[in-house]
Amino acid sequence: MKDPQIVEEIRYRIDIVEIVADYVSLKRQGGRYTGLCPFHSEKTPSFTVSREKQYFHCFGCGTGGDVFTFVMLRENLTFPEALKKLAERAGVTLPEQKLTPTQQALRTAVEQGRALHRRAAELFFRCLREDTRARQAREYLSRRGLSDTVTVAFGLGYSPPGWDFLTERLVREGYAPEELEQFGLIVPRQGADGYYDRFRNRIMFPIFDAQGRPVAFGGRVLDDEIPKYLNSPETPLYKKGQHLYGLHKAGPAIREKGIAILVEGYMDVIACHQHDIPQAVASLGTAMTPEQGRLLLRYAPRVLICYDADRAGIEATVKAGEILTRLGAQIQVLTLPDGKDPDEFLQKHGASSFWQMADNAPAFFSFCYSRVASQYDLTTVAGKVAAVRELAPQLLIIPSAIEQEANIQWLAREIRLSEAAIMEELRGLSRNTKSYLRGDRKENPRNTNYTSAQKNETESSASTVVKGLPDRTNGDRQEQAWRYLIYWMVGTPERVRWVFERLGNEIPQVQGPLQEILEALVAVSREGQGVLVGRVAEGLVAEETKAYFSALLVEDLEGALQESVLEDCVNTLRYGWLVEEIARLEIQVEALSRSGDMEALQRLLPQLSNLQQARSRAARRFGAMPLGGRWEQRPWYKGGTTE
Repeated sequence: MKDPQIVEEIRYRIDIVEIVADYVSLKRQGGRYTGLCPFHSEKTPSFTVSREKQYFHCFGCGTGGDVFTFVMLRENLTFPEALKKLAERAGVTLPEQKLTPTQQALRTAVEQGRALHRRAAELFFRCLREDTRARQAREYLSRRGLSDTVTVAFGLGYSPPGWDFLTERLVREGYAPEELEQFGLIVPRQGADGYYDRFRNRIMFPIFDAQGRPVAFGGRVLDDEIPKYLNSPETPLYKKGQHLYGLHKAGPAIREKGIAILVEGYMDVIACHQHDIPQAVASLGTAMTPEQGRLLLRYAPRVLICYDADRAGIEATVKAGEILTRLGAQIQVLTLPDGKDPDEFLQKHGASSFWQMADNAPAFFSFCYSRVASQYDLTTVAGKVAAVRELAPQLLIIPSAIEQEANIQWLAREIRLSEAAIMEELRGLSRNTKSYLRGDRKENPRNTNYTSAQKNETESSASTVVKGLPDRTNGDRQEQAWRYLIYWMVGTPERVRWVFERLGNEIPQVQGPLQEILEALVAVSREGQGVLVGRVAEGLVAEETKAYFSALLVEDLEGALQESVLEDCVNTLRYGWLVEEIARLEIQVEALSRSGDMEALQRLLPQLSNLQQARSRAARRFGAMPLGGRWEQRPWYKGGTTE
């Protein structure tokens, strides 16, 4: 478990501006710093860093957080790894964590496994480059068009024929055979003592984690031996469904370009990189998993799937597309001509032709429709029914209501049916399944990258998060007042107490991100002294709330937070409560009038009258008039607009 005091000490000693400046060219603008976002491709700076609040936020892609979040995302680190990196920078000594015997054994095994794979990768690499037995392997790579540069970049190696090339060397260096077996490098002999190498007479492809550390291997034969590819088994160090081949090289390019290219095999990835298409990764010979999808979408919201065009490749494309769709990705599918894979296509046609085809690649749902349209006669009723039913899974998993409806409209035009008929068919098919259609929709869990459809869908209720331009409604005036007060309150617990003592019981209803932020703020203000920003952030759960909070913190508001402004914020909220309370009582009065309960009505009317008089006094004093009144002519902090 992380020690909150240690975390706060590192936050205190580290300046987020200095850390971010190691990766981003920042320009000072007032009390903030801006630059091009390192997490998506852009030409106009929308990335903002606040030195005062020690927070960053990108108003383009929505990514935001503190210095730990920045380092985790930029360096692909876990929190403990980011903590260690920043502690070293801050000169803070981390206490040794007490582990159970089981945890300690696992940590030791993983550390040994990393050292073991690093050494094995070195031995395979040297063998390919220096051993006379590797001549055939070197010739093979040359025939495949691989340059020496890309071979070195991906650490390609060779395991020679024989039974003990790796076993003999690693045991001699002090590794136990049991360790080598545990990490899948050697295999026990059947019916006899001893071990033999798992990989023999194969070109070796080290599999790296996102930090560039070898965790497993894939080996390709040079002859007709079966299997053509042999991969490491799962080990304490390696779970194949949690890694992507080539991500350690592709990650920065994916972030810069805003799109990842998903291919099938090792050679496809390497060929893409050699032809200056550095965003390519592969799913390690397995079907895409949700873990791999989430890992990939940490880098960019768009994915171009370019699998083989055979039956297995098409099925893998559909599965990967469905997983990525559920995660909110924008997906295109590129099918190369003549059944070629990316390696073959690039060798013959080059990168410019690849990109020309990629620019015209259909969206995932269009690809699925083309596949279905080739299987059924869509001029017949039976064909239309079959097509809609086969496409239903792809429609129902779309997390954006706007994108889903647009695809339904498009499908209706293509097969000449009404949208209502398709909707009814989908409802019938989804009754026994989890549906995202209309009212059954679940919130997309991603926060850092939104599709354009998702932005439009949420813009009316959360425009201030992305653009900072609230609508001219009473609710948005209250929201702006809360934003000013939260920005000020995160400074000390005393400020939190001051605000809520001034409000008393006259607190208007609040929902969504503001509600979660305020609940966390009140909770942490009771725990101790000091700046509350980090502790509030740690208490937030919803990704939407985290993005909202980071956007709020990088606003340049400090100069505006005079005592009179804070008082006006409190009065704005109290006025909002007054309006809500009057509306509540008016509903009760109407109900009592209909029911004829005159006794209860007589008790309630004086309360309502008193509140209505208070509202009139507040309007005269603060200019808190309904739309169209003096409100529009006054500054927002006097009850007016932000104009």
